[in-house]
Amino acid sequence: MNYLIGIIVLIVFILIVIRFSKKNRGTVGETEPQKEIRTVASDCCGAHEICEFDSSVFDPDQIIYFDDEELDELRNVREDELTAKQIEDLREVLYTLRTDEIGKWMNSLASRHIHLPSILKEEARNIMVQKQ
Repeated sequence: MNYLIGIIVLIVFILIVIRFSKKNRGTVGETEPQKEIRTVASDCCGAHEICEFDSSVFDPDQIIYFDDEELDELRNVREDELTAKQIEDLREVLYTLRTDEIGKWMNSLASRHIHLPSILKEEARNIMVQKQ
């Protein structure tokens, strides 16, 4: 009789240990998928297929300014409504940026609803590609 009680206690103890070890490690045979670590080029704008872009880096609610607050007057102005002077103002800011800032600046403009003309988008991409 004492042997039977001892065996039952031992079985209960083993089941408890197994249960807690499964909780801590997950289910037996299940492994967590390892996240692939990807590096994104610092000058990647994510606007084209050449580079990979991690959109989680940019918070659309947080606007980063590049000493270009005056460009806020261009908010919601369509590309075809921009004057030559306004395009030159955008171009001037573009060419004062470091290469690694251009993609962030383009995202900043998009967050501020400032439409960058196609020609300047192309120039920005060319600058970023040339510096790689």
